Amino acid sequence: MKRILKTGVIGAALMMLLGLNQVLADTKLKVGFISAQSGPLNVLGLEQKRGFEIAMDHLGGKFGSTQIEVVAADSKGNPSATVQEISRLIDKEKVDVIVGLSASNELVAGVKPIVDAKIFFIGMNGGVAMNAGEQCSPYYFNAAFQNAQLTTGMGAFMTKQGVKKLYLIGADFEAGYEHTDAAKTGFKGEIVASQFTPLTQLDFAADIAKIRASGADGVFAFYPGGLGIAFMRQWAQAGLVGKIPVFSNIALTEPTAFQAQGKSVLGTYVSATYFAGIDNPANKRFVQDFKTKFGRDPASYAGLAYDAMMLLDSAVKEVKGNVKDQTAFRAALKKANFQSVRGPFAFNTNNHPIENTYLTVVDERSDGSLYLKQVAVIAEKSPDEFAKKCPLK
Repeated sequence: MKRILKTGVIGAALMMLLGLNQVLADTKLKVGFISAQSGPLNVLGLEQKRGFEIAMDHLGGKFGSTQIEVVAADSKGNPSATVQEISRLIDKEKVDVIVGLSASNELVAGVKPIVDAKIFFIGMNGGVAMNAGEQCSPYYFNAAFQNAQLTTGMGAFMTKQGVKKLYLIGADFEAGYEHTDAAKTGFKGEIVASQFTPLTQLDFAADIAKIRASGADGVFAFYPGGLGIAFMRQWAQAGLVGKIPVFSNIALTEPTAFQAQGKSVLGTYVSATYFAGIDNPANKRFVQDFKTKFGRDPASYAGLAYDAMMLLDSAVKEVKGNVKDQTAFRAALKKANFQSVRGPFAFNTNNHPIENTYLTVVDERSDGSLYLKQVAVIAEKSPDEFAKKCPLK
């Protein structure tokens, strides 16, 4: 009788275990993907979507055995639209995790309602200083970079290139301020002007005239997406290509903009945490499949979005789909147990990356196509400067 009872208990336990495994296998994760699909920065958001799509192709549309339901949202590059769409994702769609956002003004508006709801958010583009510092959160991970990291080393490089008088110009929002500030670091010459233009402005004729008249022998310009296309085309029209060098980061020029900018950007030096030429197996696979699907090299927005999804995949697999166990899920995200397309990658105490920053230059292939050619690693496995202000450990 006891033997029968014992066998029955073991059988019941096995059935429960099999049932639990089946539940885990059938788990569905609801992921909110938000980016600027329209508006002045849609070049960024649409490229993020392409990187997201390649990641989903590589993952077979799921994280391990965890099925995924994706709910898309358009932030429009606009803080008000961002907050509205985030509210929809949280309150109506009941998403488990949110990924994306395309611009710093969206982050400033959008991160707080997400973390206040105790939902994990994985950023796919530059993080702002306050979210990396005093207002860091255990629910916010940035899988891209902190803004200043992207421009790290450019000041010293401009000095090395012989720039004595530097003109700083950029879009009038958080990223514009943070990148132009970072460009000053290490620069030994004179800053002749710091100018910011509206995020919606596409006519730079008057601003370019000011630069010409300033006596500057170098310009650092931060203009993402369509702004960068317009600025560099008008720079060429003003006859300044080859006369006053322009320096920036990948926001100004990369594969999403090359066709529209043409040869006006040849020789332009830009810093990057990701570009298509990074030599590692994960990136080679990503670039090949991206080119097959979209017909060109991926831009940084695609590569960083791809990494964000691979990060999420690694964490969901580790917790077997149970993101409701927030302590375990947070620890799994923190491990960053995935092969990054950009090379070395780890999270700092503020949940922002420790990574390389590369110096690249726009060069031309034998077929006339443009690409970013690596010149140097200007910051190796480098943290951002705001982590020391973050109370997380």
